[in-house]
Amino acid sequence: MRNAAIAYDETMRAQVHRAWMLVTIAACGGGSATNDGGAPSDAQTEDAITTSDAGNDAGSDAVAPSGPTIGGCSMFPPSYPYNVDVSSAPLDPGSATYIANLKARAGAIVAEYPGDEYVNVVPASQPDVTVTFAANSDDSYGFDANDAFFHTSGDAQVPIPNGVLYENSSNPNSDHHMMIVEQTTCTLYEMYAWNPSSATSGWEVLVRWNLNDDDLLPDGWGSTTAAGTPLLPGVIRYDEIAAGEIDHAIDIVIPGAAIMQYGYVRPAARAGGACGSNYPADGFPYGGRLRLKSTFDASSFTGTQALVVIRALEKYGMINTDDSGETRSSFRLGDGNKLDQQDLNQLATLTWDDFEVPQMTVVTSHACN
Repeated sequence: MRNAAIAYDETMRAQVHRAWMLVTIAACGGGSATNDGGAPSDAQTEDAITTSDAGNDAGSDAVAPSGPTIGGCSMFPPSYPYNVDVSSAPLDPGSATYIANLKARAGAIVAEYPGDEYVNVVPASQPDVTVTFAANSDDSYGFDANDAFFHTSGDAQVPIPNGVLYENSSNPNSDHHMMIVEQTTCTLYEMYAWNPSSATSGWEVLVRWNLNDDDLLPDGWGSTTAAGTPLLPGVIRYDEIAAGEIDHAIDIVIPGAAIMQYGYVRPAARAGGACGSNYPADGFPYGGRLRLKSTFDASSFTGTQALVVIRALEKYGMINTDDSGETRSSFRLGDGNKLDQQDLNQLATLTWDDFEVPQMTVVTSHACN
């Protein structure tokens, strides 16, 4: 994940949101990016406050949010692209071509990537600690308390708990994602680095999202995903599997050879590839969605976990958000060994022919990322 600082046009963002809402209404029949200051331990211990054991800090009189939730907060509003039911959306005119290209370029679909995306839920009283960034990094940006987009360089303050859990914390030279949801304020902090020095130093980017709003990053910006989307809503998490329902779209991470170089679909904010890269002009765009066909036969599936994913893929679909760096395509799994890997391995029987592309509008971009 890399992007240059650009001017942000509030009027353009509002126009993008209105355009997305019009597409959403029509579709529903209603018209990777890719830290040292009182540093928490890097060890993945059960001292961390995670989605499975954190309560709601919002108070007993709070109105329960509709749609997907986490830590007592909405996981973005019902209108947010991830939360929109696309099961009845019309088929995209290019669906057959997209599927043919994915069959040729995107490899097999697996459910084992990477298996340790964790969400740490903390109360609003959780003390902030200082996070420092690697040289030449993108530093901190996102949406402030007034819902305005900001970009700052230098240290940042983040409510990181002791024993925080994050991806590959004990594995150097690999992707590292950290996610923290602050209750009451319903702020999502997401951090990314290829090889951070610790839980609070050497990070490359911090993006702050307001879970109560449907803000999308400005055009051209990446995030903790290469597409410029939030990571949280695309992860297959144990708490949702255990509840028997994933009521939002999930992420699919596909090879760069299958990703469109000069186009993307909201909620993504940028196209794939860099200057001189071999990403194809006719690839599948970042932010593009695939829906499992209603005719898919899951009668041979045993257990329950893979079937929860199947239902979500039929109703909300999966969204392309990153380059897998491999010749295969993968879902993002969370919560380590809480998920039943044997059960989820049944998802490897899915093929690209089992999917179709609901109608979408590709934003054309000819700039190198």
